[in-house]
Amino acid sequence: ISHRNVHLPKRNSIQLSSTTSDEEQPTTNNSVTGPIYEMTNDDNNNPPNIKLFTKEGCTLCDKVKDILLELKTSHPHSLYAVDITDEDKQVWFDKYKYDIPVLHMNDVYWTKHRLTREEAIEAIEEAVGG
Repeated sequence: ISHRNVHLPKRNSIQLSSTTSDEEQPTTNNSVTGPIYEMTNDDNNNPPNIKLFTKEGCTLCDKVKDILLELKTSHPHSLYAVDITDEDKQVWFDKYKYDIPVLHMNDVYWTKHRLTREEAIEAIEEAVGG
């Protein structure tokens, strides 16, 4: 019987953990918090302020943001991102970690998960009208 010499690479001594507690907040240096766009108050119009609770890489959040961006001119509003993974946003992370995208209009909860163009138009018109 012939013996073959098999050379296996040495195992790396660094252990990688594939589990994270649901309560742990991932650390990231790529915060997406900040204004996406802002509208000015002109002629006593007060465009609503919309906050998008999000995090980097949230594709559903990108879809909501695209819908609102399409309406920026026809239905003026300001859009701000709130990155729930920022260290100072732990309260929002605990509240919304399973629900993003979440939207607030004028600091009041509006909707979560998805948004249609029609729903956005209706809500912005309602906020502007009273």
